[in-house]
Amino acid sequence: MADLIKSTVKCYKKKTKKMVGGHRKTYEYNQYQVPLKKSDNLGCSSEVFVIPQRHFEALMREGLESQQENIGQKNSIIAEYEKELADLEWKHGEISRSYKALVSKNAKTNKRLKTEEEKAVLYETLNTALKEENLKLLKQLEQLKKEYHTLKESLEDEEDLKKDQDIWKSIRSRFSSKEMKDQKDKDD
Repeated sequence: MADLIKSTVKCYKKKTKKMVGGHRKTYEYNQYQVPLKKSDNLGCSSEVFVIPQRHFEALMREGLESQQENIGQKNSIIAEYEKELADLEWKHGEISRSYKALVSKNAKTNKRLKTEEEKAVLYETLNTALKEENLKLLKQLEQLKKEYHTLKESLEDEEDLKKDQDIWKSIRSRFSSKEMKDQKDKDD
């Protein structure tokens, strides 16, 4: 704020004499002075404004009222900003919680997917091993079937031979018994 200089206006009566229409007239009027001090630091030819104190006080009142009004407006704007800030902080908190929940859920999902992927790889490995074992067992089964059929045929052949032998034996035995009977009949 600018430096204000306070001083008191001094009034003097000044008289002047003039000739008017051949007569000498004396005129009296007020002369005003505003005394200044050396400490006011005003140089010669400095321009100054002189405001009566009552006007100055009115200007000050208007300035204060204007400033108070500005302060009121600024306080209302600050209150709105504080309300908006509180709302934004609440939203930030909600978004942060939501973000943390999503990150946690994503981590769990990734972990589950990794586990499932590992299981799939393990199942694929086991499946491949089981297929190989199955093929191996199928080959063994085929080999055993061949051996079984070979043995079965062999047994059937042996049984057929045995049956044939039994038949021949039986025929021989009948022939022998008939011969014996015939001979016995002959002998008798």
